[in-house]
Amino acid sequence: MAAFAGGIFLVGLSLLLIAAAVVSISLAGAPVANAAMTDSAGPRVTNSPGPLLWTAPGGVDGQPIDSIACPSTTLCVAVDRGGDVLWSTDPAGGPSAWELADVDGSNEMTVVSCPSTTLCVAVDGAGNMITSPNPTGGGSSWTVARVDDSKTQSNTDNAGSVLLRGVSCPSTALCVAVDAAGNAVVSTDPTGGATAWTTTHVDTDVSLGCTGTGLTCQPPLVGITCPATTQCVAIDFSGNLLSTMDPTGTAPWTSTPTAGGGLSSLFGISCPVIGFCATADGDAGRAITFNPAAPTAQTSRSLPYSLDGIWCRARSLCLASVETEGGISGLLGSYDPAASASRWSLSSLGGVNAVACPSASLCLAGDDEGNISAGVTTKAITTGLTAELLSTRHLPTIAALDRTRRDTFLFTSPIAAQVQLAWTVAGTAGMPVTVASTSHRFATPGRAKLTLRLSVAGRRLFKAATRRLKLGATATFAAGTGSVSAVKTLTFTHPPRPKTP
Repeated sequence: MAAFAGGIFLVGLSLLLIAAAVVSISLAGAPVANAAMTDSAGPRVTNSPGPLLWTAPGGVDGQPIDSIACPSTTLCVAVDRGGDVLWSTDPAGGPSAWELADVDGSNEMTVVSCPSTTLCVAVDGAGNMITSPNPTGGGSSWTVARVDDSKTQSNTDNAGSVLLRGVSCPSTALCVAVDAAGNAVVSTDPTGGATAWTTTHVDTDVSLGCTGTGLTCQPPLVGITCPATTQCVAIDFSGNLLSTMDPTGTAPWTSTPTAGGGLSSLFGISCPVIGFCATADGDAGRAITFNPAAPTAQTSRSLPYSLDGIWCRARSLCLASVETEGGISGLLGSYDPAASASRWSLSSLGGVNAVACPSASLCLAGDDEGNISAGVTTKAITTGLTAELLSTRHLPTIAALDRTRRDTFLFTSPIAAQVQLAWTVAGTAGMPVTVASTSHRFATPGRAKLTLRLSVAGRRLFKAATRRLKLGATATFAAGTGSVSAVKTLTFTHPPRPKTP
């Protein structure tokens, strides 16, 4: 699947999310099989653009967006707290590229999972499963079925009445949801209606210090992700990891406490591939990574922020929302989340509740004000700038530029951005002198021609050049949360002299 592992849910989004901040988390090093819990030093956190540059948030909804799923590069589906489904076949195209339909009344839709473009499954706080074989078909293409009538009783770990808090569909023939009563709700025929779902109590944990009976001490299950049809991992709000190799079975799932045990507040679970999972201990500000096949071998890393959730597209890309010391929310990201000395960057994009990536280089983020932002990885940006604006394959000659005083380039932007190109030479006191420049504003993703024109200084320079001329070229890509530049030295020459007979 191209999207982040489906079914990742920020714990009780409407009630447990800290001050509308999406938490970025720094991931610890890869766990060692059969090793005990280890606690590593805090990550290196910078304010550089980091793994992604994001567009400014664009309003697409009047409700907080709680979950996004992207089964392909041409389809993303989101759900909100007001019973609405949103979808787009051009996810990075800005607010006008998204459509919305009310499919679940006033119920809070918590998570959506789309294993393919022909199946999306969402859950809500009232115990309903909302499914569609045609996610772009509008409100009438969705069916609402009551699948969970479990009763919950408030305890120290249960902040509200939200019932179904997570769903993950590793295939079109298997979906697994979890609820606040410690149950897994499973179907091998997700669109088969209420009778196609079975409920099994899988979490036998007890809230720390609770002495009551039954649901009084039941910690709610608050998130699930299934990297394969034979593996699912869930979290409860007493700091436990629940895992199974048989999601359709009736046995309780294996429970493994995290370092803080019942004192932990796990605010998200993400297992993008078999063998790698990450979760966030929100109140304690810790990121925990582990192999679900050996969940006791956890690596915990302390972070300088409180955490609200985590999403990983792969071992090489994780994002998490945070709240800084001053109460400002942001989004952390890392290209090396499992490294022993992972590097994390804090983006100004804040209030994020949901993240999904339709491709290895493009991600979407939804926030608590109904906005969606598109982000592109800085690796993809620098690759594009170098290949399209700094390539030396078709470099014009000195004579050609002296004659035309311009050069043209084609550039494709994956998100809305401002793109600039400048050629410079060293001037007096080392200050650069611009000899040519151009810029283009991409209001939406697309391809455009940039015409670079020589300045007065550039015309003089090329006119006076003899055999060879070296310039510094800088291409810059600026989006809502920062900018990235690529630099290259270009060498211009005169055309070869014609041979004499």
